[in-house]
Amino acid sequence: METEKSGGMITAQNVDLGNCDKEQIQFCGAIQPHGVLIAVDEPSWTVAQISANADERLGITPESAVGQPVERVLGREQTRRLRNAVATQRTLICPPVCLLTTPPAGRTQEWHVFVHRNDEGQLILELEPAAPDGPVSLQELYTEVRASIAELQRTESLQAFFDLAVSRIRRFTGYDRVLAYKFLDDSSGWVLAEDREEGLDSYVGLHYPATDIPEPARRLFSKKWVSHLPDVSYEPVPLIAAKRPEKPLDLSYSLMRSVSVMYSGYLKNMGVQSTMVLTLLKNGKLWGLISCMHHRGPKHVAYPTRVTAEVLAHLMSLTMASKEELEDREYVSEMKTVQAKLVESMLQHVNFQEGLLRHQPNLLSYFGATGAAVFVDGHVHRLGDAPEEDRLRDLFEWLSLTMGQDQFATDRLPSLYPPAAAYQAHAAGLLALRLFMHKPHFIVWFRPEVERTVDWAGDPRKPVDVSQINGVAQLMPRTSFALWKESVKGVSKPWRDSELVAAADLRRAIVDVVLRKAEELARANEELTRSNVELDAFAYIASHDLKEPLRGVHNYARFVLEDYGDKLDEEGKGKLKTMMKLTERMDELIDGLLHYSRLGREELESEPTDLLALVKRVAQSLTPRFQELGVAVRLPDSLPPVSVNPVMLQEVFANLMTNAMKYNDKPEKWIEVGSAAPDRAPESIRRKLRDGDVILYVKDNGIGIPKKHFDTIFQIFRRLHARDQYGGGTGVGLTIAKKILERHGGYMWVDSEPGRGSTFFLSLPAQR
Repeated sequence: METEKSGGMITAQNVDLGNCDKEQIQFCGAIQPHGVLIAVDEPSWTVAQISANADERLGITPESAVGQPVERVLGREQTRRLRNAVATQRTLICPPVCLLTTPPAGRTQEWHVFVHRNDEGQLILELEPAAPDGPVSLQELYTEVRASIAELQRTESLQAFFDLAVSRIRRFTGYDRVLAYKFLDDSSGWVLAEDREEGLDSYVGLHYPATDIPEPARRLFSKKWVSHLPDVSYEPVPLIAAKRPEKPLDLSYSLMRSVSVMYSGYLKNMGVQSTMVLTLLKNGKLWGLISCMHHRGPKHVAYPTRVTAEVLAHLMSLTMASKEELEDREYVSEMKTVQAKLVESMLQHVNFQEGLLRHQPNLLSYFGATGAAVFVDGHVHRLGDAPEEDRLRDLFEWLSLTMGQDQFATDRLPSLYPPAAAYQAHAAGLLALRLFMHKPHFIVWFRPEVERTVDWAGDPRKPVDVSQINGVAQLMPRTSFALWKESVKGVSKPWRDSELVAAADLRRAIVDVVLRKAEELARANEELTRSNVELDAFAYIASHDLKEPLRGVHNYARFVLEDYGDKLDEEGKGKLKTMMKLTERMDELIDGLLHYSRLGREELESEPTDLLALVKRVAQSLTPRFQELGVAVRLPDSLPPVSVNPVMLQEVFANLMTNAMKYNDKPEKWIEVGSAAPDRAPESIRRKLRDGDVILYVKDNGIGIPKKHFDTIFQIFRRLHARDQYGGGTGVGLTIAKKILERHGGYMWVDSEPGRGSTFFLSLPAQR
């Protein structure tokens, strides 16, 4: 016969507080002695494993039971009834259920037979003697539960709810102490309610470090509603198998599974001799525990009482959530009102962030936060008492790397992001929303540091004692639970669940607004594109048709001047010459209009282009004029590669360099061509730029342009000077240049100051 062993994993045989967070408690290979466990092989229904106390409790040796039919232990009729009951269950991968109460083979006392399957599907039976009627009858338990539920539902606050719950549970279980224990965000625990025997010290308000209930224990608590340890000082009973199993038996759901020696040692150090723990879940996750403790001696709680406690734990978990929601109802209503107004404001602006920042209520109104910030398209918008922009940019970069979901919240930012310690006084708490997973767009709220004192049950920095066991120093559960006060810094007021839900609602609303505006913009662009096509076609047809009669007017004026010049006085000749100049001027304007309309209809054929070589060709073609006016041209050693239509782009540079030469009254004229950083673009354009966009410029020391005309100069046929001043012109060149840039997916803008020259900037997509 073989007792089950755990191999190389951390179990009861090799656990201490240095590795208890890795302990595989469910593979302990042993049970508590108040019952018998049988692992069943199917479909033969033979005994695969049985606890070593079968002889003592049932009168059958483990050696004679292993490998034999289960009916040898339970009896033929009992086994038949049990198999039928198992067959009717939809699933048994859950905490054990009592499917049979009967005397086992050769016994007169009734035993409860609890059945479940572990996560691997192994069928497990747990037998426990049915206790005789105790001091509380089933009728009294039923009455107690009904009364408890009614009173719990009438409580007006969560605190009153738990105060009443622990009192009621202690009354029908008979434990010395019953307390409500809530897990905090850092996995430490806090006692929020208690009912106890007179003379016992109170635990209310005390905090317990996360090491007191490590992660493996929390995980197992979340799997079942009731965990009972009748005698803390019990001796574990090993499981017996015919041969060593390939892997240990998983007892995650077991009622009688042996507990961790760390847990039993911890309870002994607290003076506890028996416990029953009820699990509290919220939204399927472990929220806290109801811990029942007995100090006067071992205490076995009968099955009917445990069932009553389990039902109450279920109902408490359901009611608890509604109590929290009730406390938050007014606050939630206020947040919904603010959200509706924020959505209304966002719809009034082209950019949604302006609606969140520029009106009342704004982002700060949403949670009563003291600071907020929006990060969109590389721009930071601060509100209230938020960190400085450079610190915010570092924080947003960290969030973009660490946020795996669309929401992140913490009340202790410095412990997760150490640079925040520099501004924890006004930003210890952070709630962040990532609007789009493919873009680093964030909305964040900040809460200030709230210094407070935490009462711990013992020094949380010394959660262990060192003991000598078999000559080896081992970390064992602490023995000191004396009150220890800690001053906590770098922590803010925690974020409520209702606030996290409201933040998620706001994110969805923002995304809806952005999508709606995108649809509206797409429709507007489609309509604008159609209008532009129609306008280009009209301009082409109109200008083409105008040229013929205009040419006729010009020719007739010339014919009259040639044929009848000797019959006209000087005034008449002057008027005819003026008419000819006007028709020539109009012909130039029509040519410009024709060229502009063709740009909208011609197919754009781009190719990888050497920008520096292109600019040099343009400069060379203008060299005679540069030499005539004494213009120095400054070119860089290199320019970034782009993919463009080189003929069109030559026209852009020719126009800009010609203008730079014409509109210059300095004795020493110069023109400079180069590349610039994206931050030289105005904000309205900078947020449209893509990663890698190339920024070029043509700069001069000419007459400059007043700021009020920065937009006017790009309008067709608009000139800032008299027709013949500065060499004349049609007022079409800059309009065409800007149109060419837009056809390439780029932009053009100007920065200038009268008397000090102008700089025309061009953006182009980088070569892909």
